[in-house]
Amino acid sequence: MLIWVSALHCEAKPVIDFYRLKKSHDDNAFDLYRGDNMACIISGTGKVASSAACAWIAARYEDEASIAWINLGTAGAAQHDLGTLFSLHQIIDADDGHRYYPAPAIKGELEGSACMTLSKPSEDYREDCLFDMEASGFMYACLRFSSAELIKSFKIVSDNRRESTGKNRQAVSNLVHRHIDLIDQQANVLNTLNAEMAGLSPVLEHWLQLTTMAHFSQTQKNRLRVLWRYLMNRGFDAETLLQQLGGQTAGVILANLEQHSYRDSEGL
Repeated sequence: MLIWVSALHCEAKPVIDFYRLKKSHDDNAFDLYRGDNMACIISGTGKVASSAACAWIAARYEDEASIAWINLGTAGAAQHDLGTLFSLHQIIDADDGHRYYPAPAIKGELEGSACMTLSKPSEDYREDCLFDMEASGFMYACLRFSSAELIKSFKIVSDNRRESTGKNRQAVSNLVHRHIDLIDQQANVLNTLNAEMAGLSPVLEHWLQLTTMAHFSQTQKNRLRVLWRYLMNRGFDAETLLQQLGGQTAGVILANLEQHSYRDSEGL
């Protein structure tokens, strides 16, 4: 499953059109467009809205073996030309200073950049990073449901010190549409990786031991699978972890694994 997350419909429209996604007319909290093993959600502006949208749609697709995520949106920059496409390699939350590291560009010529997520619009651009209002909220939520290698963020410059698209929605859609083939190339490779991840089962003996330690809900078990797979891929010793987790409740087990994962990701 691949989920696209955009703040505004005009940012998502080229993706919706390219993949011929259809609007869901269910009683949805967010505008949602769906296709074959793919969905696109319009979160609204701001990191809180982005985080809420990711959590909402993750719950809707909680039975998926693995979910890949792409945040596609616009950003401000100091000098870069309007329409320049970047793959974010670092996201900094301006409020708490936390740093996130989404998966880098996988294939093709695509420039990387850091991005600072702000709570309010600002034109006081920095030379060393882009400005946006959603990326840190997107990362915060998605890391609860998928491993970092399945989470990407693409930003297209819509404003700089010289010029701006303002509130021209068509201009924003045009900027995104200009790069749709390259974005599709990135999405295809991410989809392939996601399919491989979905097919990777944790070592059966250890997995059975872990899942019988406590009573896990289906949602908890899905999160448990993501965390366990991440820690095993990072070289953690299964036997040592299982000894540490013995005799604990489901919530405490998940909290401990979250802590291990968080500390490990801080060192990347």
